[in-house]
Amino acid sequence: MASSFMGLYVQREAILLAQKALDVTGNNISNINTPGYTRQRLDICSIANAKSSRGYNTAVSLAGRGSRAIGVSQIRDRMVDRKVRTYSGDLCNVGIKLETLSDVEDVFDSIEADELGASFASIVSQFKASLQGFSAENADRTELANVAKNTADSLVKCIVTYNSKLNNISEQTLSDADKTVDRINEIFMEMGNLNKQIKEAYISMGYITPTMTNYEVMSDYGPLELKDSMNSLLDELSQYGNIEVNEETDGSFTVKFADQVVVQGKKFAQMAITKEQPIPTELEFEITETLLDSKDWYDLHMEHKTGGAADLLIRGGNAGDTVNITGKRADGSYYLDSGSLRGYLDVYNGRGRYAHEEVHTGADVVPDADISNQEKGIEYYRDMLNSFVKTATEQFNAVFKDFAEKEVDADGNDVLDADGNPVYKDPIFTYKNKDGVSDFRTAAENFRVAETWNNNPEFISNPTGDKEFEELDNIYINKMLGVLSVEHEYGDGVIKNPAKEKIGLEKFVTEICDDLGVNLSTLKSLYNATDISLTTEETARSEIMDVSMDEEGVNMMNYQKWYNAIARMITTMDEALEKLINGTGIVGLR
Repeated sequence: MASSFMGLYVQREAILLAQKALDVTGNNISNINTPGYTRQRLDICSIANAKSSRGYNTAVSLAGRGSRAIGVSQIRDRMVDRKVRTYSGDLCNVGIKLETLSDVEDVFDSIEADELGASFASIVSQFKASLQGFSAENADRTELANVAKNTADSLVKCIVTYNSKLNNISEQTLSDADKTVDRINEIFMEMGNLNKQIKEAYISMGYITPTMTNYEVMSDYGPLELKDSMNSLLDELSQYGNIEVNEETDGSFTVKFADQVVVQGKKFAQMAITKEQPIPTELEFEITETLLDSKDWYDLHMEHKTGGAADLLIRGGNAGDTVNITGKRADGSYYLDSGSLRGYLDVYNGRGRYAHEEVHTGADVVPDADISNQEKGIEYYRDMLNSFVKTATEQFNAVFKDFAEKEVDADGNDVLDADGNPVYKDPIFTYKNKDGVSDFRTAAENFRVAETWNNNPEFISNPTGDKEFEELDNIYINKMLGVLSVEHEYGDGVIKNPAKEKIGLEKFVTEICDDLGVNLSTLKSLYNATDISLTTEETARSEIMDVSMDEEGVNMMNYQKWYNAIARMITTMDEALEKLINGTGIVGLR
């Protein structure tokens, strides 16, 4: 039999619940503009009388025991969270490529007027026109010779300037990637600290169930604000790369980044940028394989363009305790397949059709998965310039190959190559580096008018030097014009004319810009499509987790009515008890 005062106890608890529900509603409204806040809800259940070990007894005699609060929960949908984070990573990946290649497009569209005042294609056309004028006119030959050589200087300056600007974009990309890695390291560390706080909070709040070996938490409840902080960090981390998240039975979050565990309990990984040979060096990302604790702090060293092997230094650890997440799985997919870091890798390393599956270093052939990046990044468009320089230099020099002079050393002796053959000077153009090597990868950087032509502008009309200057001789000039008119193969010496038919030098210049335009158009379409998908999922998540003033206003009125009804119920029960106590047992009195 229930106590006569059970009803008052029930309503007392109910009015406290109504007050708490109003408190939670007020908290939601107070945090409507708090970044990362997830709306909260007081979970309430009906109380049934426990009947020993046989279940619950809701017989009439024990019914009406009221309600109780289970806990305060958050309104989130893990599936929607996963979709938002996936699309966010994809959008950042495409966004980095789009932003970087837009900068590349600015380089190739035109050059600043105060530098050269003309576009790449127009300068090539001017060089051709100067040769045509030199060939056709019988006017002052010295002036025409200088004009032809000056336009060649402009062409050289144009390409060297483009290459320099590509270097600037490349260095900016590396700097941005470096800053991103620093932020990722901060996130990993913050997540490890949050995991420690979350586990301790669950224990202190009592939301745990003991097990045979440890305990399990009531994951729907617990330290909600700490979980908000963790989810905000996960949202941010998803912008940098693909992540996987698992909530453990102890309340902590285990996080994978690029298929590598980076946060587990209070331990966390750290990341570094490394750059390996060949030259130009490749951007890579490495993560510590052995997770660190706050007491095992770290020193991470980033290699820049040293051309040597990169070192990863970990205080109290070994440089070998790392895993490279830049490469591919056995099935050909990337470990790091989304996010801004993927974008940085593709725009920094991507060589498109100029990529090799192997690196040729002298007599050795060294396999290298990273150099096979097929994306069209900065190095791809640099190699387009290198291809133009290589082909133009070889073809123009071939016209005057019979007039090339031997290289001599300081003592006047012939310079010999590795096979003992004499080395000849380039007569028209050259891209030899400071060591005298014609390296394809640095062709645009070292492109210049050769010493022979630079010292003698009339060389192209009188290469033998045995004719009177006034005598028109346009044979070799016309051969140079023929180089501009006929179609050629392009490549780096290993790959010949990759995936393209033979085309002329002028058309090849146009192709660079056309190729870049198509690439950007594709990226813009992909970016817009991904942005729409992300916006759709963010809207869906916002409807689930964000505070709605209208909804909270309705809740506030409902809870207020509930509170008032309970108060009225207490008054009613008080009147009934007053009648029972004071109005019964007195015979004859009414």
